[in-house]
Amino acid sequence: MNDEPITGVVVGYDGSTGGVQALEWAAAEARTRGLPLTVLHVWDVYVGGGPIAMPVVDLRAVAEENLGNGVEHVRKVAPELSVRGVLARGQAAARLIEAGHGADMLVLGPRGLGGFVGLVLGSVGAQVAAHAPCPVVIVRGDLVPPPEQVHGHVVVGVDGSPASREALALGFAEAAAHGWDVRAVVAWEAVPEKEVPPLVDEAGMRDAAAARMARLMIPSRELHPDVKVQVDIVAGAPREVLLAAAEEARLLVVGSRGLGGFRGLLLGSVSHALLHHAPCPVAVVHAA
Repeated sequence: MNDEPITGVVVGYDGSTGGVQALEWAAAEARTRGLPLTVLHVWDVYVGGGPIAMPVVDLRAVAEENLGNGVEHVRKVAPELSVRGVLARGQAAARLIEAGHGADMLVLGPRGLGGFVGLVLGSVGAQVAAHAPCPVVIVRGDLVPPPEQVHGHVVVGVDGSPASREALALGFAEAAAHGWDVRAVVAWEAVPEKEVPPLVDEAGMRDAAAARMARLMIPSRELHPDVKVQVDIVAGAPREVLLAAAEEARLLVVGSRGLGGFRGLLLGSVSHALLHHAPCPVAVVHAA
């Protein structure tokens, strides 16, 4: 990998359709936030468990061409942007996570071909989202909003965990940068009435959740006082609640794991499901 430090927005590019979509989303994000963009292509030589036919093509040359195509595409769609290409050899997830140590954000398509062999969520994408030291965005859905949604909003899943506090911070920052609103969503599994302890009712739970949310949002509100906020407190399975909330969102932001209402919010459960099925780009953040 290039010895020059990697900063700003980093997009993993492999030449697939999803990779092109990720390029365009990352370019727009870098332009909006005034950050440089790095296009990262990872390649390696497959080593099997038995005799294999050696490829006739020069794999490095193919990788360099792939990377060059990605950089050229960015320069066409965002000519004013500072962009560079970085070619790395090795295991894709490891190289992307390594790049994340200096990056503000890592951006990936939902699946890939070529350099990112087997890039489906559950492999490279899920590994990067689970372990990268910076926010990871998986670019999903139709990125061209209908006219009535040009303004748009960010949905943030919140449960009070440290990771969800970081999700709130990113959600507010994205909303402020793009001129969007924030919709903060709290969800918990419905409890059968017969199992509810004495003196506990849904109204009381909602009031307590609303008070907790108000406290959690104080730092982000102070940093971004012009961002409009809507808080939704919903009884239901977090996966279904967040997928429904994201239907018209420009971005869905969640923590890598959670507590309380998001019991078991690990990659592989709720956030893993969102990375697979959300109708819009999904950002995964970790606790500081």
